[in-house]
Amino acid sequence: MPESDQETGRQLAGNKSTSSMTQADQSSLIDSQRAQQRSLFRRIGTVLLYALFLVGVVVGTLACLEYYAYLKVKNSPLGEAYRGRDLDLARRSSQTVAPQYGYEPTPGFAAVRNTRLGNAYEYINNESFKDFEDVPLEKPEDEYRVIVTGGSVVYGRGPVPPADAVADFYEVTYRWTIPHIIEKLLNADPRVRELLKGKHVRVINAGVPGYVVQNNLMRYLAKLRLYHPDLVISLDGANEVHTVARPLRDWNYFTEGPYYEVISDIMDMSRGGLLNYLTLWLKRNTYFFTWLAMSKGEGPGILMENRGFAAHPQDPDEEMLAYRDRNIGQVADVVAIYHKVLETDKVPHVFAVQPMFRNSKKKRTPMEEKIESVTGMQKIGFYDAAQTYDLLVDRIKKRCAQEGFEVYDITGIFDGVKEWVFTDWCHLTNGANYILAKALVNRVKTSIFHLPLLDSDILHDPLDSYFVDYARDAKVYIGDKPADQGLHILKGYPSTDALEVAASALTTASESSKGVVLDFGDVVPISRLRIVWGGPDSAPKEWEIDISEDGTSWITWLAANGVPLDHFDQWPGYEYYAPQEEKARFVRYKAVGQDEAKPIVLRQISLYR
Repeated sequence: MPESDQETGRQLAGNKSTSSMTQADQSSLIDSQRAQQRSLFRRIGTVLLYALFLVGVVVGTLACLEYYAYLKVKNSPLGEAYRGRDLDLARRSSQTVAPQYGYEPTPGFAAVRNTRLGNAYEYINNESFKDFEDVPLEKPEDEYRVIVTGGSVVYGRGPVPPADAVADFYEVTYRWTIPHIIEKLLNADPRVRELLKGKHVRVINAGVPGYVVQNNLMRYLAKLRLYHPDLVISLDGANEVHTVARPLRDWNYFTEGPYYEVISDIMDMSRGGLLNYLTLWLKRNTYFFTWLAMSKGEGPGILMENRGFAAHPQDPDEEMLAYRDRNIGQVADVVAIYHKVLETDKVPHVFAVQPMFRNSKKKRTPMEEKIESVTGMQKIGFYDAAQTYDLLVDRIKKRCAQEGFEVYDITGIFDGVKEWVFTDWCHLTNGANYILAKALVNRVKTSIFHLPLLDSDILHDPLDSYFVDYARDAKVYIGDKPADQGLHILKGYPSTDALEVAASALTTASESSKGVVLDFGDVVPISRLRIVWGGPDSAPKEWEIDISEDGTSWITWLAANGVPLDHFDQWPGYEYYAPQEEKARFVRYKAVGQDEAKPIVLRQISLYR
């Protein structure tokens, strides 16, 4: 074979061998790649399964926390307040959007106040009014309907931070709200009943925390007038100070307030607005956040009151003072417009400007000194707070006088009072609320009903006597013996510590000492009673309150037979306002009729002037 042919054969054999090795390598490479892919898929699958497991653990943990929080809420005093209601409502914010006039209380909202002092309940009815009962749009024929508008003082709110901690988280419970007291006082006067031809006075609490006059005006136009009020009472003023303290060239009274500010932040997608929205969404959709919020009152929400302005070290110049005075003028004009709207609707009305702590000339109590030291209020922004409020009140009075309408100025009503009145920069104690309510009722009697004031109507000096619960320092007698247990009934609020009197102690007592007797030590004037029983089974159908000046001669002050009981507190109670004051040193409670021999179980008894 030629040499060239041999070389060609060797090359062909080599090429064949190389081709054969390449196919093997390719097959091995493909197998290796497939193995790597299978290994990758297994790793991905493992990671996904692990991630799903972690998600399951997290979701399960959150579900367990949510269920735990649900049980905590359900078994809390708040859960008791929602008993018989939809507990999901507990997750809502206390305020809801009302575009025509800003915001208003959330329908169906419930809260528990004074959890350390008897669990007093607070309810918002289906019409967004603070009331235990709904208000029908159509007014019953036997009802004289009064609507009270205003801010948180009308609504009935305790102190706001930082004064709340100083005041030991003092709360204004429902029965101490100004509208409720007005209702009790008007219904107690037989002359009012005669004038109204036997109609029952129903007072609607239309107060909303944070409201100013423009909110009240717009809410009246959009909603309140539909309830056909026979009378409107407006108590305002303090919230306006924060509102007018903005030296802005384009300031507009109708776009001021927390609703517009916070909603603007959300619509602008600002960090604070989105955070507000997120916290509100979480609270409305989880029991966990509701449970966390329970320890902080109402919890986070986009409509919480937010009107504070820090004091600015700079004093206002002439231009800034001119801006403030212009703002005050807008407020005064809206008050006059509110009056004209009610006048057009032929609705009688009383407008009053409220007291403010900084402007009060009263001597400060030790508690008020502490509150004033943390509340500040010397300045709001650039402006002196007291001077701004004085200018506002004066301008409102003069502007309404131009319309032939007199605004009731009660800003100085507490100047001579020595008792504790202010719980923060404007909110009031229970006794102070009673005095304001009685002053407003007297204004209604004279200017609307044209009734002369009787001696029992007049607020007699010293006003401090209207703050006193005479039962607090009383001695308690069962039969003829002083009681040494259950004396919590004198504390001014109900509790689990009840006064229990066995049936045997009642049957062996003399006729004059049957029941529970309170000895005040001195003869005092009384006109108001609050009594709370141990439970539904211990509240008798028939019972009496007798009074005596000497402990020998008794007269029946109140005879109750099947009267409806209230549930303002955790236990059934009854509240009585007498037509006039009576003098008494001794007060006796006893059951009569079929319940006379039943054991007595009381949790509270309070008596006031």
